[in-house]
Amino acid sequence: MLHTSEAYDPPQGVIPLLDPPVHHRRAPAFIALCALLMSVVAAAPAPAAAPCTSPPPTFPTSQMTRGMAGIGYTVLEGDTVVPFHVQILGVMPDAIYLGIDIVVAKITGPPSFLDETGGAIAGMSGSPIYVKGKLAGALAWAIAEDRQIFGMTAAEDMLGLFSLGGAPSFAAPSTLALTPLVRRAARESDSPLASGASLEALPVPLGVSGTNGRRLAQVEDLFAEHGMRVSAFRAGSVPVPSGVTLDPRRFAPGEGFGVGLSYGDVSWYGFGTTTAVCGDVAIGFGHPMFSGTGRVALGMNAVDVIAIDNGTFWGTKIGVLGDAHGTMTQDRFSGVAGVFGALPATLPITSDVSSPDTGYGRTGRTEVAWDEDWFVAETAFSHAWSNLTYVVQEDAPGTLALSWTIEGTREDGSTWVVSNRFMEQNDYGAAAEAWRMSDMLHALASNGFEPIAFTSVSMDGSITGEDLTSRIVRVRVAGPLQPSLKDRGLVKAAPGDRLIVEVTLDPIERDTDVVTTLTVKVPRRARGYEQVRLSGGRGRLDYWGGGIGSLDDLIAVLNGGDHRNDLIVKGLGPTTVQPQEVIVTGKAGFTVKVVR
Repeated sequence: MLHTSEAYDPPQGVIPLLDPPVHHRRAPAFIALCALLMSVVAAAPAPAAAPCTSPPPTFPTSQMTRGMAGIGYTVLEGDTVVPFHVQILGVMPDAIYLGIDIVVAKITGPPSFLDETGGAIAGMSGSPIYVKGKLAGALAWAIAEDRQIFGMTAAEDMLGLFSLGGAPSFAAPSTLALTPLVRRAARESDSPLASGASLEALPVPLGVSGTNGRRLAQVEDLFAEHGMRVSAFRAGSVPVPSGVTLDPRRFAPGEGFGVGLSYGDVSWYGFGTTTAVCGDVAIGFGHPMFSGTGRVALGMNAVDVIAIDNGTFWGTKIGVLGDAHGTMTQDRFSGVAGVFGALPATLPITSDVSSPDTGYGRTGRTEVAWDEDWFVAETAFSHAWSNLTYVVQEDAPGTLALSWTIEGTREDGSTWVVSNRFMEQNDYGAAAEAWRMSDMLHALASNGFEPIAFTSVSMDGSITGEDLTSRIVRVRVAGPLQPSLKDRGLVKAAPGDRLIVEVTLDPIERDTDVVTTLTVKVPRRARGYEQVRLSGGRGRLDYWGGGIGSLDDLIAVLNGGDHRNDLIVKGLGPTTVQPQEVIVTGKAGFTVKVVR
């Protein structure tokens, strides 16, 4: 519900279309929402999007003058929209990019609002500002040293988001220098600014669940490397949306605008504020969520604000992602846009893992909406780590055995599959060894040969606190000419004979040995003396090195390699590989005297 003490009635829900749009110096031509906007929404058939035929009336930037009063709306608790008062300080034309102005203003009250927030905070991006009852812009920028001073992206420059399609844009700036006039106005409003003070895009609050123990600062750095400025906080998981849970209700201006990057076991989401709604389209943020990527297909969810953390440098809203309402379809210089009533396609990451230590097992599921390749790799690792540490009930030394299948498509639409496995012991945290799986995802994502897309990642495995490293301590051999199993350094056999080889492995942390048998055949062409060597696999895949000249080469390497729990027998023809329940170390062997 929208609350206000102002004399005029601010818009509620979809802004009443009382006046035809006023055409300004850069006003875009408003057209019906084209099919292009909906083409990124790849979920089950959804109702056609109602076009924005009459956008909300805006207050022209050219008519804004210093000292004008305005009122903004945002949420500080739950989903209740509350007002805050602003005073215009000045206009910086073309500040973000040619054709996108920034209006600098100051939050002047109410006192309770400033006591709780200190000014503009992360999560307020997109909060609509009205001047004389018309939409003037969206709060999106602030000065870190004095967050009462903020910048709003001009409303008339945001309305093109209601019908925008086309190619990705260039990277948007994150910092804007203040003009001398704005600095003077700020000083005269009792807000002295440091000489280097500048407007910065407000960070996006980022809820993260299922993390691998990394610090929140590391999460922020990870996203910064890929053009997204976030203020991370620990969050719980968000249910995977479906057509049954989809809520097509339109957001009201000032309500939260949540963006789901992934759902389920590993839920990562950002949010800002809704600026305006027209037809089936909502716009918000007032700045890009990423860096002006262009067309996207991410979840669009409601937001329930549960706290204001004003102890951080920027201050931030802490929010829980609510029901899915649609798909975020645009990420642009002037803000983001989304369509109500349709869900984005998601990429499944699934797992089936267990631990003999606890008897726990778990079938895990994460659905990724943000299909950036690096994000898929990071999410897959976090998914594996979260499920593995759950079943073993600790993040501690031990041994992990994990297998996985990665599926995707090539540039021409054809499919590819990578399947592999490993067993590894780690003295710090066994679950962290899942990096070997996510490293393959990174290798595929950065292959350098052709664009690929991931379509699914599945894995299964077992984790234990035991060190399952084992040594080869005994080898016994038998054959037709020497039928009893004995320790033999020299074995007599005829061409075509099958030899039974019994190998005893001694695990470091188990009282009982592991005994395994295998069969090797003496080749028909063998003669003289043949050497047989037994060892464990190296567990190496040199796919970051040279010798790979195509995507096919890379896929072949990723599907190959040996493994540390392989017992490998070389000699007497083709190499024999037999997977074991323990890691195999040490070497052994014997000699075959071929009798003809």
